[in-house]
Amino acid sequence: MDFFLYGKQKFSYPPFFREHKNFCAALARKRFFGNNKNETFYFYFLGQTMTEETTNKPKVGRPKAGTEVERNGYLLDQALALFMRQGYANTSIAKIAAEAGVSTRTIYERYKNKAELMLASVDRLVDTDISELQRIEKLEQMSCHDGLIALGENMLAKVMQPDMISFYRMGVAEAMHFPELNELMETTGPKRIQAVIADYLYRHGETDGLPTQDFERAAALFLEMLFAVPRNKALFGCLEADWNGRAHVVFVVQVFLYGIACRRSS
Repeated sequence: MDFFLYGKQKFSYPPFFREHKNFCAALARKRFFGNNKNETFYFYFLGQTMTEETTNKPKVGRPKAGTEVERNGYLLDQALALFMRQGYANTSIAKIAAEAGVSTRTIYERYKNKAELMLASVDRLVDTDISELQRIEKLEQMSCHDGLIALGENMLAKVMQPDMISFYRMGVAEAMHFPELNELMETTGPKRIQAVIADYLYRHGETDGLPTQDFERAAALFLEMLFAVPRNKALFGCLEADWNGRAHVVFVVQVFLYGIACRRSS
């Protein structure tokens, strides 16, 4: 009768177990106690000998540093891509698992449900967007006027991408069916971008003579002015072919900072 050592123990494997490891199809679990209480071995009685190809397979060890983060990032990227293409309702955990090359069990070990997975994928996207905003060259040296134009051009280019328009369309269509998800999405995405703009306005408040009012509300208004018209036109397929994104941003910044009656450049 051959046995295969199973589990961890404090001592090196006895020679017998080292010589009889090539088995598969566990049939029965047995327990053996060694000469003292620290020598407790668990092993299976195994029948069919493994093939040479299976025996020589490299063992899968503990992931290297950073690997788990990268794998989870890939999972979130694939999940977001599916949500964008198929919508929330039509995207299942099984589909995401297949797309990312993982098991559904792996996903459920990390996220309680589909909603939590979607929020995490959106959060990752927003992290990337915020990092790009913070890397705009010489942003801190610009006037508030020029800085808002630089920030606006970056954000508008992202929002107007076809996959983002599809994602927005999906959110609008499914908001009534998943109101709780819609509220969480608002907190995860737009609110974080709004906070970045509010912080920028606050830091330029004194030097550019901006009134010390509610910068959060001002940031929300700026983003609405920036996105609403072009995004809605793209949503319904009626955006002009000669639409100029930069001209739109410049106009929005002028009106936001100086009003419609007296527009001036900084």
